[in-house]
Amino acid sequence: MKLVDLFDHFIIDLDGVVYVENKPVTGAGETIETLRKLGKGIIFLTNDPRSSSREYSDKLERMGISVTTNHVVTSGMAIAQHIKENYELDGKKAYVVGTDALKEEIRGIGLKLCEGEEAKFADYVVVGGHQEVNYQEIKLAAMAVRNGAKFFGTNRDPVFPTPEGLVPATGALLAAIEVASGRKAITVGKPESIMFDVAKKLLPSTKRTAIIGDRLDTDILGGKRAGLATILVLSGSTTEDEISRSEVKPDYVINNLEDLLKE
Repeated sequence: MKLVDLFDHFIIDLDGVVYVENKPVTGAGETIETLRKLGKGIIFLTNDPRSSSREYSDKLERMGISVTTNHVVTSGMAIAQHIKENYELDGKKAYVVGTDALKEEIRGIGLKLCEGEEAKFADYVVVGGHQEVNYQEIKLAAMAVRNGAKFFGTNRDPVFPTPEGLVPATGALLAAIEVASGRKAITVGKPESIMFDVAKKLLPSTKRTAIIGDRLDTDILGGKRAGLATILVLSGSTTEDEISRSEVKPDYVINNLEDLLKE
């Protein structure tokens, strides 16, 4: 039996599974197209907060993978939704360490964004990795948190895969601000349940649903906590040796998405 036949729905991580940086993983596009033809439900889920759902949809389209924007869940979208549903927003200000896409997500829920000296007294600090991060951003975020700001991070991924190897991600930046402020951030990205709850709401049912990812500590651990079957691919961040040494074990291990269709 093919692995694909065991499931009706797939929640698929992006970086390391569908592509690495801007290079598609071999066979990923063709496999996803086959899954659609088989009637499988597909939701894409990424901890990477640097781009919006629309930007990720456009990126996939350029790789020949057709997807609607509302089927791409980002950690930026999830954190904005979480703040909107659980905290007071009227007249509140936020200091965002992140890309324009993350700032738009936070502005979109009604928070006023602040910079400079004003940022030291923000009501919220939201942190997402970006490649232009600087000392001033870390300093302002830490000072705002010490002054009482509610403190959020999109995720705790320490690194993400690129063609040149694993490079620092949001978790590395978040750790610096946590150390400087003396407080831990609330995070919503995988493996936290908040991220999976957002994705599961987009599916007609979560029965016979699997998460496919390349990280044990986010995709697989989060999938298990969410009650999903877990499939680890070896096309991204994790090696077979790391699997053997980890307490977190996936239900299935495959080389890449193409293996879903093999006997």
